[in-house]
Amino acid sequence: TKGKTTPAWLLHAILDAATGGRCALLSSVANTVDGHTMQESSLTTPESLDAMRMMRQAVANGMTHLVMEVSSQAYKVHRVDALTFDAGAFLNISPDHISPIEHPTFEDYLYCKRRIVTHSRRLVLGADSAHADLLRQDAHAAGIPVTTFALHDARRHTPADITVKPLHEDSSFSISLGASGGSRVFDLHPSMPGEVNALNAAAAVSLALAVGVEPEGLAPALHAMERVTVPGRMERLISPDGIIGYVDFAHNGSSTAALLDYVADRYGNRNPRVILVTGSAGGKAIDRRREIVQAAQGRVESYVFTLDDPNFEDPRDIAEAMQSEVHDQSARTTIVIPREDAIHEAVADARRHPSRFNVILVIGKGEETCNIIRGEKVPYAGDAAILGRELDSGADRHADGAGPVEGS
Repeated sequence: TKGKTTPAWLLHAILDAATGGRCALLSSVANTVDGHTMQESSLTTPESLDAMRMMRQAVANGMTHLVMEVSSQAYKVHRVDALTFDAGAFLNISPDHISPIEHPTFEDYLYCKRRIVTHSRRLVLGADSAHADLLRQDAHAAGIPVTTFALHDARRHTPADITVKPLHEDSSFSISLGASGGSRVFDLHPSMPGEVNALNAAAAVSLALAVGVEPEGLAPALHAMERVTVPGRMERLISPDGIIGYVDFAHNGSSTAALLDYVADRYGNRNPRVILVTGSAGGKAIDRRREIVQAAQGRVESYVFTLDDPNFEDPRDIAEAMQSEVHDQSARTTIVIPREDAIHEAVADARRHPSRFNVILVIGKGEETCNIIRGEKVPYAGDAAILGRELDSGADRHADGAGPVEGS
């Protein structure tokens, strides 16, 4: 995943537990300046004056820590130039946000992402990230210590300071802190499943240690992290007739691939028939249209292309461009522009194949409750609400393997 939101929420849970509820959070989903009252956010990283105002409010509220998502655009437009972070995390990098109104090239995107290094006192780095060596060079040149994290499984064994290893099919894993953490090993049973979220947890733990949480006192804080779910991220819904649905914010090739990897790992022995409901934003990140489909090629049996923040573009043009990238002759493709109708069609498609185990993935919007159309925010009920209604009004809505979704 390219995600920053999930590790930010996981880290907030750890630090809130470790400080007795004195950790603020600024994220793309929601902000809190008192440690517990969440307010919907409008930007991944707030405008400079807004961020400073919220930080001031957090201090006045007795907060001692702040977890903050920082986007490439925030550095591109100098929104966070005045900030130095006690610890900054560079999770991974893949081409994205490349368009005339975002980053003109991948090199510009990577340059803006890299600026987190020289704006931090310590770097936490995904050891398997593309360009990890370049990030290490940046940190060395700036005299900044580096803590690395990685996933270790049958295929991957990149050396790292903190590692996670899957334990069972129920998505539990062990996290090893290495020498800097006294070689401690913790078994965790997170509410959010998949290898991606194991890595997100490793990033959060690495950051917590980097800002002074003692390994000896980490266990209670990790239990708080286990309970975290993030609205619109890996949100599972189940129908009475056995259809599984996931709502996820995946909106580019790498995050779509990560979601499909999880489906294959979790349900592969049941030969799932995967139905993908997807669109792509208008006027930016044009390559996403091709990359989402490339990630799904040969892994999805039915595509429903639909509207997703088309802004000033014709959503049908976007959908047709994505449809044209499907080269799997056996796959079914449909264009249904109203997003509510597209989700209805996906569920109807699943019910037309009752002999198969159907998994519906509705991606791109996560928890968002509006669509950007011609420069205006048009209210939208939300993917989870609509999918839940379509599957059944009594559908079992929860994060995979967990209880009720936070904020739902």
